[in-house]
Amino acid sequence: MIFSSKWVKDLRSDRELFEYIGDMNNMPPILPEQVVNISSDADNLSFTIQGMGSIALRVFNRKPNELIQLSPVGKTPFQFVLNIYIRNYESASECCFEIDAQLNPLMQMMASRPLQNLVNMMAERFNN
Repeated sequence: MIFSSKWVKDLRSDRELFEYIGDMNNMPPILPEQVVNISSDADNLSFTIQGMGSIALRVFNRKPNELIQLSPVGKTPFQFVLNIYIRNYESASECCFEIDAQLNPLMQMMASRPLQNLVNMMAERFNN
């Protein structure tokens, strides 16, 4: 199941945006307030979602100026990929956050709204 945010405009070029958002040290400010205990380096991002548990993500694919993909490291209740798409937009660029999750019907009922809210909040916070 795919959960996707709207496209968010940015004044940087697609190359500059790729370099910025491809460094996981720049991700903490766009995570929602419910996310605590954040730790990051260039390729890794880990955090705790209050009331839900801890997640560790690692960049496993970078397609220059187009796509950054992160996947969970360690145990998670379901498999997923966080995709960050980047594209040219007029004289600037824009990005979109997407979670592609492998959910069974029970997990889909429980996790659909939180996952959609997560990508929406990341896009909203990135835009501010």
